This record gives sequence, C-alpha cells and structure tokens, in this order.
Amino acid sequence: MSRNHEWLELIEVSGPFLALPVLREAFPQGLEELDAIRAKRLRCAYEEWRDAVDSGDSDLMQLHEAWIQEVLRTALDADNDLLRHGDNIPVAAHVELPEHDTAIMPDLALVDSARSDLLLLPVHVFSPDTDLEASMQFGGVACSPADRMAMYLRKVGSPLGLVTDGERWMVVYAPVGQVSTFASWYARLWGQEPGTLRAFVSLIGVRRIFGLEEDRLPTLFERSLKYQDDVTDALGEQVRRAVEVLVQALDRADQDRN
Repeated sequence: MSRNHEWLELIEVSGPFLALPVLREAFPQGLEELDAIRAKRLRCAYEEWRDAVDSGDSDLMQLHEAWIQEVLRTALDADNDLLRHGDNIPVAAHVELPEHDTAIMPDLALVDSARSDLLLLPVHVFSPDTDLEASMQFGGVACSPADRMAMYLRKVGSPLGLVTDGERWMVVYAPVGQVSTFASWYARLWGQEPGTLRAFVSLIGVRRIFGLEEDRLPTLFERSLKYQDDVTDALGEQVRRAVEVLVQALDRADQDRN
C-alpha cells in the first residue's frame, strides 16, 4: 500500500470503497494538509467532549451539539451559508415514509445555496456512544442508524450522507440501484494518527463536496466502481486463459502417456 494512504488500514469499511489508483489520481501529492491551529483546536474540543461523556456532565447535550458543529466547521470548513440546521434545512430534504409510519429529516445538512439549496451532505446525529450498526426502532421501521441513512439517501436522491455519535463518523454512499458503502472514522484516532484526520478532511471537506464535478467524492466512488469492474473483468479473463492452459497441458500429458 502506498505510504500516502496507510490511513486506509485505520478506518472501518463495509462495501466497495475508493480504489487506490483513484486515490492516487485525486491526491497526486498526497492528502491535503490540516494546519496545526485547526488540528489543535479539534484535539482540545474532542478531549472536552470526551470528558463530558465519560463523567456524565450535566451540560452533555449542549457540549455534544457544540462538538458536532466544531467538526463540521473546523475540520470540514463549513460556514453558516453552507451548514443548515432546524428550520433552515430545505423542505426538499424531508422524506415521508408512510409505509413505515415515519419520516426522516437530517439534523444538519450541507447545501449548495447557489443551486437552489441543493442537498449535498445530510447529517444524522445520535447521542454519544450510540451503536450506529445496531437495530433500533424508528417509527414503524426497525433498522440501524447506518441503514436508515442509506434508505434516506435513496429516497431523497442524494448519494452521500454522514452519520455520527460524536466518536464515530460514518460516511454513507448509497446510490440508487447499487450496493451501499459505509466507511467509519473514529475521532479518538485523529490525534494519535493524524493521517486519518487528514483523510477525513480531504474526502469530506467542503472543497471535495462543492468542487468540480470530476473531483467530488461521489464521482471518485463511481470511478472506483468502474475500476473495480475493470479489474474483475481482467481477472476473469486471466482465470479463463489459465484454465485453457491447464486443460491444454493435461491434454498434452495425456497424449504423451498414450
């Protein structure tokens, strides 16, 4: 594995992820740098939040909300115009699921105001230490927070979402008609393994969400799927040729032995 992408070993991935050649093309000079001031600010904010969680601080919910906002603003560089919450989230982001007697609305969202508040990254926030892969009840449907986001993305027609409990930051890629991808970063590792934080910032940051179409994260996923399909086809062709060579060798050996 390229030294520039050793962080891949430190995140949890379920489903097809970004292919290494695609990452090399997207980041020819390596991951984006995060300046020391922003990195230190995040470390201090995380420690304060973690202490509040472990001690059961009476102001935990306010600190939890502040920590989530800190990551989105300091790490991902989202400003007030891009980051929406509450009544400022576009109505189009609201999804009704009458067959399950429930509705889904993101807690926060990154939107493109220049394109009629186009939803680009919905964020579902859960209380600290929530198991994002454990089944729970949402109205009339029982599913995990991760699967709920995938269901929401397919309904709303936006392939990329973010689910977090403050510690685990799970990127969900769920395009219609394709297998979902779930990739998780852990905030506790950001200080110990800076490469994981740089990868999170580089892939989910505003520049990667709002940049040129060919540089956006959903496009990188699409290119990775095509690359993986090409690799699968190539391996299939190699296996077919190998079987032919094996059969021919057996045939020659059979003839030699009469």
